[in-house]
Amino acid sequence: MQPHSVIFYEALGNLTISLPVLIYLRGKLVWSGRSVPVSACISVMTVGAFLLYFFALQNGPVATIVTLTAMYPVVVILLARIFLNEKLNRLQWLAVAMAIGAAFLLAG
Repeated sequence: MQPHSVIFYEALGNLTISLPVLIYLRGKLVWSGRSVPVSACISVMTVGAFLLYFFALQNGPVATIVTLTAMYPVVVILLARIFLNEKLNRLQWLAVAMAIGAAFLLAG
């Protein structure tokens, strides 16, 4: 399937869940001045990520793409280290280094 078709049908599936929830809540959704725009931004980024992922699957080697995208926890670990000052022990740093090395070897 084309990436835009996948996104459309995924959105249609989301709508089939969202409407019953809206009916159940009787329209009493909570509006938060900061949370709703942030949620909308995250939703736009998620759809963009899906489109890029499916585009990559159409145009590249599936085994490489799936393997590299499955390494997203390494990105989360590095962001947690940078922004949250999470501490990693030597074994964890070794694992991160090996994952990054594997990504370079796989992509090359």
